[in-house]
Amino acid sequence: MKFAIPVIDGVLSSHWGQTSEFLIIEVNDSKQIVGKETMTTATHDCHGTPLALAKKGVNVVLAGGMGMGPRSVFESNGVKVVMGVSEPDPETAVTKYLYHRLESGENVCDHGDKGCGHGEHHKQHHGENN
Repeated sequence: MKFAIPVIDGVLSSHWGQTSEFLIIEVNDSKQIVGKETMTTATHDCHGTPLALAKKGVNVVLAGGMGMGPRSVFESNGVKVVMGVSEPDPETAVTKYLYHRLESGENVCDHGDKGCGHGEHHKQHHGENN
């Protein structure tokens, strides 16, 4: 099974659209991490990035939040999207997910499910809270 986590400096990025690096973590049937790879992409690539991750065999995306555009691409390619993840360490997040201990919830970057969700939302809701 392969997981993709949007990261900045190796730590979970809660905002999908502000990330250009994705840590891909592969686990075996014994729930052990057997591989890690970093994929770099263009930021705000709402369709190309999800397709590239799906083509790499990613099964699950763990993210803080994401707009409807990339979510739709993931879901139409059979990739499960888990949002509301707040665990900053990607490996810990994957391990917690595997053992059903990962806390998830609201899409922390809810853009009204319109497109990619860029622009004004980040200014209004994330300006001083980062």
